[in-house]
Amino acid sequence: MAGTKPGSQKSIKSTRANASQAPIKPSTSSSRPAQDPKQANRKTSGTKVARDTSTPLVDSDKATVKDNAVYVPILILGAQGSGKSSLINAAFGKNVRELSNGFELATQDFHFVTLGSGRYKFMLVDSPGFDNTSFSDAEVMTRLIRFLCCGKALAPVTGVIYVHPQEGYLGSGILKRNMLLLRSLLGDSFLNRLTVLLVHRPKGEVNHQKILAPLLDSRSPFRTLYDLGARVETISLETQPVRDLLLSFAEKGPEFMSVQNELSRSGRMPNDGDISTYLTKCARIKHGAHALTGPKVMATGLSQIQNHISSSSRQPLTKDIKKLEVQLAESKKQAEDFSSQLQQHLSQYTALCSQLQIHENTEQSAIVQNLIDINRRVEDLALSLSQYLVDTYGGQDKTTTQYAAHLSELKLLFEHDEKEGSLVQSSKGEGMLLDDFLDVAIRSILCEQLYKRIFAPFHPGLSRSDPRDQYTIKLYNHIKAKETQATLGRWRTASFSAISGIIGERELLRLRTQIGSDILDNNLMPMLGHLFGSDKKVLIPRSHAESLTELTTQAWDWCVVLKEKIVLLGDYQPIAYRYGATFNTSVMSEFEPQPGSQPNRILSTIGLGLNVEVAQGTGEGLCRTTLLKACVVTEGWFRID
Repeated sequence: MAGTKPGSQKSIKSTRANASQAPIKPSTSSSRPAQDPKQANRKTSGTKVARDTSTPLVDSDKATVKDNAVYVPILILGAQGSGKSSLINAAFGKNVRELSNGFELATQDFHFVTLGSGRYKFMLVDSPGFDNTSFSDAEVMTRLIRFLCCGKALAPVTGVIYVHPQEGYLGSGILKRNMLLLRSLLGDSFLNRLTVLLVHRPKGEVNHQKILAPLLDSRSPFRTLYDLGARVETISLETQPVRDLLLSFAEKGPEFMSVQNELSRSGRMPNDGDISTYLTKCARIKHGAHALTGPKVMATGLSQIQNHISSSSRQPLTKDIKKLEVQLAESKKQAEDFSSQLQQHLSQYTALCSQLQIHENTEQSAIVQNLIDINRRVEDLALSLSQYLVDTYGGQDKTTTQYAAHLSELKLLFEHDEKEGSLVQSSKGEGMLLDDFLDVAIRSILCEQLYKRIFAPFHPGLSRSDPRDQYTIKLYNHIKAKETQATLGRWRTASFSAISGIIGERELLRLRTQIGSDILDNNLMPMLGHLFGSDKKVLIPRSHAESLTELTTQAWDWCVVLKEKIVLLGDYQPIAYRYGATFNTSVMSEFEPQPGSQPNRILSTIGLGLNVEVAQGTGEGLCRTTLLKACVVTEGWFRID
């Protein structure tokens, strides 16, 4: 049986006719040495392309003088896997940018390629995606500002495309925060050059108004941008529609963004401290109606007096005017003092954050990779053990689960529903092939028990039914709703360490090594007894039992890292979903999906997912992100060969 298939971007298919409608001249700037391709486009699998260079945009005025072409620099942003590189590939009608494999970033930094179309040369800037597992969104923003502001020559930009996939989640606090930051970086006057692009799957007639409705909802993070002049459009990743979109930018000349005006127009190249302070300041801006305050009120009042009084009546009001001028000067001085104090506090805050993060020795990408390794170990153990069981205890009398020795007990174990089906039987009453069933059934049991015994409790040394664990989780959830991530993380690590001390090192060691045996005796063996019957006297080889203990030990040790070692990165929670849970593409990936499959429920979880929650400290709860989707089996995979 094939292993879990990671979700990956599909390569763009375009016809030869589309590809020839505009000349394609891919090129890259050589004003900097080329990067190591392992650093520029690092991944484990995907579409291979030629090496690219990483450099800020060239000065478009100089370039135009040189070759009489009109350069149109367009920045392309979006979340990881949203289709940024695919959009560029569609514009070219071939693969010029590497695509993500769904787990790692294919684009680690900002890169541009040039597409020639008539007298225009579109400089398409690919970017690392937000909400990725390699580094934080703050790092993406920092790299964006370096790209825009730290080149040899400050270059304006014609437009920005933000790519949003059709199935993308609009209720994300991270998306909302990123849109507010992006608005600050661009500036309100630049927003008429921003296009929010909803990528839909090409399939017959498309109701564009219906597709775009969620993006234009008053609660959508994109609605404010739309109201301020940004375009919101939908497109399929096909060559001609993408080129038509690019041509719509050619009508406007390039302009500087707000961040470029603020950080670079003085002629000094901003350093990392400047960028960090700028981002911190932007994160605290409350966009909305700007009320007249302090100096603005006085300046307005002074202007009105000077403009509306006649020359004959100015003399009696001279004292009032001078008084207002003095008050205005004092208010301006106070505003400057407050601004200076604010900058000082922001610098102190940034320094404090840096000091706190020094002690965070674990990267998010490593955390995700650890769970991928655990899932792979579950898969390997299930495949090896199922092959042994079929070879040893199977036979011509047991080809499918229909011939289970105790079919009713087996159905009960996997919560079979006669109308909906289960791992044991389909909704049509068909049994599953024995080797297929054992593979997914063992993976299902292992995932369920790892979750219940190790990851779901606050501490793996306590069972979920233990009143101490239940009380601790209640406290934990109460703190989550009100405190900052720093407070929550420190409370969690201190409480976890205290519980470990109360249980004791010797008892923890016993529990850690016992879990594998408990899963084997209490969960796997009963399932095998229902399948083969007690007369078969099924025995598990020692090598498989030892592999199970190694798996549970690895999961335990990783859980300790999540609960006791991590503070600021967030609260990480592995996830498994129960039999019959509603299928949700946002948090689940279907195992070996059939063409056109649209399941409404799952049969079981066979690969753990991973969520991370970050406490906001605002009383608004947590910001939750799915880092790894749970792998689930649906009835679409059920088959008889």
